[in-house]
Amino acid sequence: MKGQFTRVSPAAFAEKIGIPAGWFVISYRWMPLRPNRRLAHGRWFKIKSSQGEIFRILRFSASLKGTPTEGKGEIVIDWPGWLDLFDRAEDVDGPIELEFSEAQWWQWPRLAVSHPDPTIRLSGILGVVSVALGVLSIILAVIAL
Repeated sequence: MKGQFTRVSPAAFAEKIGIPAGWFVISYRWMPLRPNRRLAHGRWFKIKSSQGEIFRILRFSASLKGTPTEGKGEIVIDWPGWLDLFDRAEDVDGPIELEFSEAQWWQWPRLAVSHPDPTIRLSGILGVVSVALGVLSIILAVIAL
């Protein structure tokens, strides 16, 4: 999925129901087939712009504007993620060209260490370090044999 998006504040989008940290919301029209939407909802996606890329969890909404045929739409995303897509530039008010793709298995360590919630990010970093130390111990044990 690719298009030009403008940001809608999470506070303005969901007054009563908040959006969890690490999620982003686009219109369901960007993925017209219902089975595909059901499979994609709640999965990690890479959001890429010309200046940067981030990873967030996908959610759909019927109230957001935009379709793939127009090539323009609205996105609800946290402020740090929006800044990262602009490479932390001064002027981040305008629309930006974004491309969405599902995160691949080799990108999972980046998912763990790039979450916007500090407690989840710390847990992810500890998990990645634990896996790396486990693999290192297995390699050293095999070498010792």
